[in-house]
Amino acid sequence: MKKTGVVVLTYNRLKYLKIALCKVIAQTHQPLQILVVDNGSTDGTKEYLASVDKVEKIFLIENTGPAGGFYNGIKYFSENTNVDYVWLMDDDFFPFDSCLEILLNATNLETVVFPYVREKNFAFRQQPGWWGVLVPMPIIKRVGYPREDLFFWSEDTEYLQARIRMKYKYAQKWISQAKGVHFTVRQTNARRPWQYYYETRNTIYSRLYIKETTLQRLYKLLRSWIILFLNILVKEDKKSLKFKMFFLGTYHGFFKKLGKRVDPSSGKIIKLSGR
Repeated sequence: MKKTGVVVLTYNRLKYLKIALCKVIAQTHQPLQILVVDNGSTDGTKEYLASVDKVEKIFLIENTGPAGGFYNGIKYFSENTNVDYVWLMDDDFFPFDSCLEILLNATNLETVVFPYVREKNFAFRQQPGWWGVLVPMPIIKRVGYPREDLFFWSEDTEYLQARIRMKYKYAQKWISQAKGVHFTVRQTNARRPWQYYYETRNTIYSRLYIKETTLQRLYKLLRSWIILFLNILVKEDKKSLKFKMFFLGTYHGFFKKLGKRVDPSSGKIIKLSGR
């Protein structure tokens, strides 16, 4: 029997979390060790989880972003259990009941697998992310945990692709027979100001300092920077605030100023002494 731990990361989406847990508990592969990491929710999530049996919980004091949330969840299974695999998902990923069983039957301890993921708008994903990716524990033991200092945006790409696949050369397989639904649609042209900060900063940092620097990557970096700039200029409201976050993210990305520097709850810049 392949022992599997599940990390469900949640933040202020109680209605989605309830559905996600029902989908996980209904998996045809059993038993499972289920862990919910609550990223400092304020919508009643903590009170709800206190009433749920057979689910382990980590309650973080503040929102640490997906980077910090999955860091804590993966670290928990690595250092406190003997599971063979860790199944990772946000609270808005709803797996079909056979999803995990199919993934486990298609992998081994040196291969990362991920399911066919359909978006709410019927688009689909063929890249690994926090929507049902299954990572073997021996890989985690070797490559470590996600980078907390990325906070939001590209933290999954750094961990799953740049590090596990490109740096450590582990195989990754898309298993189309394993299926799930990613219920939240990403609003491409309706980013909040703080999202512009993290997307700009982490994109620049990733393409300059994480991935191998090539002329093609520099071209992609410049192109994505221009697209974001034009997006604010042409399509967005609150242009002055979003440009402020955009240029701050540009500066911080070039000069490696990472961590949680803009609070998503308030939208305010966090003052970090001496950094």
